[in-house]
Amino acid sequence: MLKSIINFFYAIRSFIIVVPNTFFWATTGSLSTFTPWSRAGIEFVGNWWGWINLRLNGVKVVYSGLDNIDPQQTYMIIANHKSFLDIYAIFSCRALHCLFVAKRELTKIPIFGTVLQRSGSIIIDRGNRRQAIASLQTQGKVLQKQRTSIVIFAEGTRLPASVRLGKFKKGGFVLASQLGLPILPLTISNSGNLQPKGKIAIKPGTITMTFSPPIATPTSYNKDEIEKVMEATRKAIESNLD
Repeated sequence: MLKSIINFFYAIRSFIIVVPNTFFWATTGSLSTFTPWSRAGIEFVGNWWGWINLRLNGVKVVYSGLDNIDPQQTYMIIANHKSFLDIYAIFSCRALHCLFVAKRELTKIPIFGTVLQRSGSIIIDRGNRRQAIASLQTQGKVLQKQRTSIVIFAEGTRLPASVRLGKFKKGGFVLASQLGLPILPLTISNSGNLQPKGKIAIKPGTITMTFSPPIATPTSYNKDEIEKVMEATRKAIESNLD
């Protein structure tokens, strides 16, 4: 009974914090895209949006391996995925300037969907493989020219906290090879316990984000080489899981 009351309190608190905060920063971000400072504006908005959503819900982020990030390098950031907290945590990391590969359904969210589209994020239709590949290739080249790293969740979707690590999708690795980007493996630990898939409530606690050394990708598409990179990335991410 007490546990249910506590979870209900966390759910109400999370809703009260996340919804207004998202509306405010999404509106601010949308307006910034009409200015000459659009890129800096989106970065600023993302940092504060993610940080506030975490901090006011009692979630602390501990970073490890920041010395593996070269601020002059553009990466394909490949991460595991258990919770919406993963997105907040990545955006709140000031060592990165990055945008996500996002599913088209998210663009239907009022205000948030607008800034998602105008930010330059790669929007894909998971039900249309050709469109998804075309979007990845076209917008990926644009982000590379802007020196903006690309974030892809390796498993393609959030997984239950009970699943240690799911099967990796190949698309992000192929795109990284096509664009000549190194892979930056990112391990996110404990987010699935603080906000499990399908839950609103965010429990207070600590998330750990561990960046492994970058992994070079082949200069041209080669199935065997891509699979080797995928396996090396998987090992790097898994080695840092709690």
